[in-house]
Amino acid sequence: MIGRELVGTKPATVAELENILEKRAKDGELGFEQQTTLDYAKKNKKLKKEEAVKLVKELLKMEKMKEDVAAKIADVMPRNEVEVNLLFSKERTTLDASEAKQVLEIVGKYR
Repeated sequence: MIGRELVGTKPATVAELENILEKRAKDGELGFEQQTTLDYAKKNKKLKKEEAVKLVKELLKMEKMKEDVAAKIADVMPRNEVEVNLLFSKERTTLDASEAKQVLEIVGKYR
């Protein structure tokens, strides 16, 4: 990627990734990895971009929620507390049962 400079990083959901890659595809041809990633995003996204962004914003209102975990929750759309806790397994903080239920309630609004 000659001529491009990394300005910053931000966790993105699969739906946002699809949107980004589609814009790049309009500007020019995608590389093999980018095209493969775009195909994956189209097949595996669970929400539209706007819904995913709203879900992440709503999840970030929780005290223990980090942006990268919120994006992963929007990608996975967990169905039970075990799945929620698995997404938090690499974090230093853990959720108690009421917080996990709160995550499931928020996710349930977007199913």
